[in-house]
Amino acid sequence: MWSVYRGHHHLDELKWHTKYGKTVRVAPNLVAISDVDEINQIYGIGTKFIKSPFYDLSAVYDEEGLIPDPFVIRHDKGLHSRMKRNAANAYSMNGLVQFEPWINTVMDRLVAILDRNASSGTVCDLGNLFKLFAMDAVCTLTMGRDLSYMEKGDHLGFFPTLDLFTSYMSIMGHVPWLHPVLLGNPTIAKYMTGSDKSGTALFDLATKELERTQRLNQDANPKSITDREIITHAFGNLSAGSDTTAAAMRSVFYNILRSPRAYARLAKDVRENLQLSVTFTKAYAIPYLRAVIQEAMRLHPSVGQLLGRVVPPTGATMGKYYLAPGTEVGISPWVVHRDPDIFPNPDAFIPERWLIGENGTTETQLRRMERSFLTFGHGSHTCSGKHISIMEVTKLVGTLLLKYDMEYVKIGEGYKFVNHWFTSQTGLNVAFRHVKASNI
Repeated sequence: MWSVYRGHHHLDELKWHTKYGKTVRVAPNLVAISDVDEINQIYGIGTKFIKSPFYDLSAVYDEEGLIPDPFVIRHDKGLHSRMKRNAANAYSMNGLVQFEPWINTVMDRLVAILDRNASSGTVCDLGNLFKLFAMDAVCTLTMGRDLSYMEKGDHLGFFPTLDLFTSYMSIMGHVPWLHPVLLGNPTIAKYMTGSDKSGTALFDLATKELERTQRLNQDANPKSITDREIITHAFGNLSAGSDTTAAAMRSVFYNILRSPRAYARLAKDVRENLQLSVTFTKAYAIPYLRAVIQEAMRLHPSVGQLLGRVVPPTGATMGKYYLAPGTEVGISPWVVHRDPDIFPNPDAFIPERWLIGENGTTETQLRRMERSFLTFGHGSHTCSGKHISIMEVTKLVGTLLLKYDMEYVKIGEGYKFVNHWFTSQTGLNVAFRHVKASNI
């Protein structure tokens, strides 16, 4: 718990696996796994492993009882599958691309802000701006309207509430039996979080989504998805789809700005193949751009702790160990992404590793890396917002490299991050210059 509280549990877990191997008991009933060959057994389609009690901490109740949420559903796999299936069209890439013009309006406002920075020579806190951009983008996609986070900042007081909750969740997740007498108790929760409305403002906005948009297509079967489920999906988009996507954006730009070789190659590919307004389809067709994003997400997955599951009644064998029924077990994306047997030189930013024929990568090696990539989870619990994130990041990278030359500026402690289940970076300060027309 102390390791989690300090925000660098991922570093400690890496040390434990280096010292003790791929199977490490980190608590009396919790086993951390770093063996990529166990990913499918634990998380694959049809697995008998269920989510651990950690996820109960995210449960939300109303007058009808537990609000169904794919993130917290542990036992009812049928309900989980139905909710994911009914919302599949809304979260599919084909479904999202038709709303790309909505993202373009948000992108135009981001560019206007950065144009002012480039003209004035002002250094920009790009990491914070990415968080505000991602919030505006996901609000636009979810509710069909913009909340002007980039211009107004966090005027709803959402991010401190989210930070408080994820910090609480990451710590109490290791002692979930304490949750019912803390934030799991409505009276205590109100006392601990205060009486202001900042913690509920976002949920109120998600509720209004019912009145403003029909983003989740119910035409085929109007009764297949309930109003409560629509609210759940909307709230999930807003709470989990902003800072996590911003984390990927920060990782991309920090790493390319620290790697002149990668920056030069990516800028060349973008400027030779794209034009404004950048479309997702054309940007995603650039192999090196895809590789840069994949590598940045590998180095900095949005989740920095293990994805907990419970061993089924039949028990399970992990490597040379038998794990008894009821044992909690899991794999951390941060740890498995640094397995040197899968990702040689794992701490280095090497986009070429994702390209067959470069960096010694074969098709077999690429498939193995892809199977070991857990940034968006795995199996039936793969993140619903995966395609939203990929579309936003892809368009952003293409647009910014078309418009600007950039330089990382270290201020104070520079670039650093904290891990409270979700990982978040600070200190991505960047100077911008307009790209000369002859360079595009």
